[in-house]
Amino acid sequence: MPVLKNIRPLYKCTNSGEKADIYPIQSAALAWDTGGSITWVGKEIELPKELTHEPTYDAKHCVVIPGLIDCHTHLAFGGERSDEFEMRVLGTSYLDIAKAGGGILSTVASTREASEDELTERARITLQAMSALGVTTVECKSGYGL
Repeated sequence: MPVLKNIRPLYKCTNSGEKADIYPIQSAALAWDTGGSITWVGKEIELPKELTHEPTYDAKHCVVIPGLIDCHTHLAFGGERSDEFEMRVLGTSYLDIAKAGGGILSTVASTREASEDELTERARITLQAMSALGVTTVECKSGYGL
């Protein structure tokens, strides 16, 4: 069972699972099994003796937090609307963006035009990026009647 040591801090949820009950453990360690399930979390000085001879990894004083959950993701879509975010920040109304050919209808049209392979590849790339940012769980929506 590998052990991650030198964590400063590790944030842990209480057993009740209430989000307000997240608390830090300074100088923490954690262990996991070969399936990837965490088997022990606590102060490094309280590491059980049976784990002291396991392979260890150094967190180098980095923070460890519970995995992030994205509970509403439209993962498979065509088109790109990131430029609309800047337009909205600069004061352009959604109606004006839609009149200019943007908005949700442009994404719906692009999604309908995309092949299944294109949508699958985009979803794969997006999931990899989300994982790299600490997202461990996603609930994917198709949305818009597609």
